[in-house]
Amino acid sequence: MNYPDINLFDLKVLNLTKADTLAEIDQIITQQAKAKFFFVNADCFNKLYSDDDYKRVLQSTPYILGDGSGVRYASKIVKNPIVDNVNGTDLLPLLCEYSQQKNRRIYLLGARPGVAEKMAANLLEKYPNLQIAGVHHGYFQREEQSAEIIAEINVSQPDILLVAFGAPFQETWIDRHFAEIECPIQMGVGGLFDFYSGSIPRAPIWMRKLGIEWVYRLLQEPGRMWRRYIIGNPLFIIRLLKWKKQNA
Repeated sequence: MNYPDINLFDLKVLNLTKADTLAEIDQIITQQAKAKFFFVNADCFNKLYSDDDYKRVLQSTPYILGDGSGVRYASKIVKNPIVDNVNGTDLLPLLCEYSQQKNRRIYLLGARPGVAEKMAANLLEKYPNLQIAGVHHGYFQREEQSAEIIAEINVSQPDILLVAFGAPFQETWIDRHFAEIECPIQMGVGGLFDFYSGSIPRAPIWMRKLGIEWVYRLLQEPGRMWRRYIIGNPLFIIRLLKWKKQNA
């Protein structure tokens, strides 16, 4: 079933289920095409509000997916409810199962040194037939070392590249090097590696279902997350209501 796309702050967010997203990924790889996949949550929209380059990158990317309770609430405000919370953390298990079945190769790029390796080991323990094309941490000099990293990625011939630099750095880096990177699916995944490496525990399922996973994150890292959630979430809604009124 096709659901109408959602317009938030003049950005088109695809209204897809996780199954729809996997189908799109499979079609792109099968057709030997290329695409960028980015997830946006309330914090991303706040960053987009003041970062013109980030906004340009997102607006020029066809595959933008809504992530989190903030976007779900916003979609209801604009009277076009999002059908599914398609975030990288929940999509990854499906992506791994799909990759096992279809012999797709995944490359992990990002996070602190050692985190991607730990994540790869955890994934292989759960998905023994998964092909990890390679791993590399995200703590490298973007200007001086990107060409070297991209060469390593290309030699490994991945089908799916997961980039975990955090927004907006992963999106702008992928956009800048999209043509050079020989990989069909290039996806920005934020803090995904920290969750799957075991560095940061994820909220209990009941909190995720209630849409309050952000509360768990805030309790885990109050010093780093308070501004994002305590200030950022209300600011996002205020900006949304203002934007909606201007575009009524």
